[in-house]
Amino acid sequence: MSIFANPELFLLYWIYYAHQKLFFLGLLNGSLLFLFDAEEEAKIRKKLYLVLGLISLVPIAAYFLVPQFAQNANSAIEPSQLFLNLWIVSAVISWVVTVWWLRVGIHQVERVKRKLTKRSALERNKKTDIRTISEHLPGNKKRFDPLKYINLKKGVFCGLDEFDKPIYIGHGEWNTRHCLLSGMTRSGKGIFAQILGWQSIMLGELFVVLDPKVDSWLPHIYRQACEKFGKKYVLLDLRQSAHEQINIFQGCDEETIENMLIGSFGLAEKGTTADHYRLGDRKAARRCAAYMAKHPDTTPADLFKLFGAEWEDTDKANPNAASDFAAMLAEMAELRAVNRREGGIDLSELAQTGGCLYVLGDMLNPRIIRMQRMLLVRLMMLAKNRDTFGEKPKNIRIFADEFRVHISRAFVISLGMSAGWQLLSILALQSFEDLRDCPADLDPEMVKGAVMENCAIKQSYRILDDDTALRLAASTGEIMVDSEVREVVKNIALLETIGDRKISQKERYLIDTNMIHSLAMPDAEKGTIGCGVLIGVGKLAQFCFTSPVQVERSIAALTPTIEPPVGTTFATMDNLESLPDLDAP
Repeated sequence: MSIFANPELFLLYWIYYAHQKLFFLGLLNGSLLFLFDAEEEAKIRKKLYLVLGLISLVPIAAYFLVPQFAQNANSAIEPSQLFLNLWIVSAVISWVVTVWWLRVGIHQVERVKRKLTKRSALERNKKTDIRTISEHLPGNKKRFDPLKYINLKKGVFCGLDEFDKPIYIGHGEWNTRHCLLSGMTRSGKGIFAQILGWQSIMLGELFVVLDPKVDSWLPHIYRQACEKFGKKYVLLDLRQSAHEQINIFQGCDEETIENMLIGSFGLAEKGTTADHYRLGDRKAARRCAAYMAKHPDTTPADLFKLFGAEWEDTDKANPNAASDFAAMLAEMAELRAVNRREGGIDLSELAQTGGCLYVLGDMLNPRIIRMQRMLLVRLMMLAKNRDTFGEKPKNIRIFADEFRVHISRAFVISLGMSAGWQLLSILALQSFEDLRDCPADLDPEMVKGAVMENCAIKQSYRILDDDTALRLAASTGEIMVDSEVREVVKNIALLETIGDRKISQKERYLIDTNMIHSLAMPDAEKGTIGCGVLIGVGKLAQFCFTSPVQVERSIAALTPTIEPPVGTTFATMDNLESLPDLDAP
């Protein structure tokens, strides 16, 4: 009998066929898991997963329908447990594969897609990531000879950019702008100063170095530059063991001496109740200034012999009492280097001839630090009071290494005007935190502002201090960069997947803090050089590589130029009475 003659037998045949032959449809059963996906935009896909899931249930449904249809068709056909087990195995495999896909497979596909995706050519710079900061920084460079790039017709050479092109400071900028060098110890500040100082001497300027830590190379480099260009090299050693070399007040008028004493002794008003007690100290400073203006050969030791006992009176009721001033004057009187009676260093003459004045100082001894500050004020006043109606005077350019030990109120306040007096400064510090170590009559924030505002040329090496890095990064200007925004979606398997990528515009500093934190440090063993960020030369901030000047060291570069006086007795606190009597004030 044909199965087509019996509809029930016909349906039984197809149901049994589905049960026996289509067990592999269990492999589609795992698609039901996608129905629970929380993604709202997957509605069409969910309908497809539902259809596939229903199709996967056909063999298992047939298994339970075969007995019913076999009874209706009076047939002995029975469902097979084997094919039921095969369907169950297929369904389990389907679910395992589906879960693996949702937990692992999608991520693998995303990685492949990311590698194959070609980003838009219109996408611009992006924000930096400290983990991949090397992508934004130039690579290390080998040492080069900076003297080969000197060309004063183009300007003052300062280094090579990231494309090995020389960078020059225009003469207009060189003659009107102060310079700030910042960065960690051994990051390259001294190397940058080497080439600037060499060219300053070459231009006939008076290049003054205030070195409180005795650099290993600078004295030798500048001495060789002076020999090469026929200029004077004068070494002034302010340290305690040094002999008499200069009378720091020589050639000064009354105003200059008063400013030097008040500035270096920190006697300016501080806005506190203690200002009342500084009136006596400032009066003593004026008295000293008046006396020394009339007696130009007077030394600090002479002054203390004349007035020390009177001013040491601690009775505040005494209008002549100036105990603080007397104590600092006593320390100055004991410092041999600044008590030369005759034949010492003539700063006025050096300002006219040009060359290099190299000053060896100290970072710890208070009286030497005070003398370093006094010398800086002296040079400032020398530049300020020069005759500008005749022949144009030469620039006085000061490199103040470890600037924090040279800070005085007079110098910081005049920083904005001193360029007009042709006194230009190169100030070196590690971070702006150094400026907190300033005299009590100064506000650290004011000092920071004065330095940042007036030092238009800035060369910044690797800096770890966040505040300093942020201030310097801000001075490089802002640019618009592409910022990527992507939606994160979590699927039923608790896997987060990345949705569509969107680009928005954000602001970023041209050279940001990540770059400043990560700038390359010089490595002597590998022969590589340091990289800095140069600001104020050209329109945009740029990377600048600096390499040292190669010279041979000699003991002559560290030998005081002025020899010890012959047959003279130096005034100390123990032998003041042995000095010849001086005229009363």
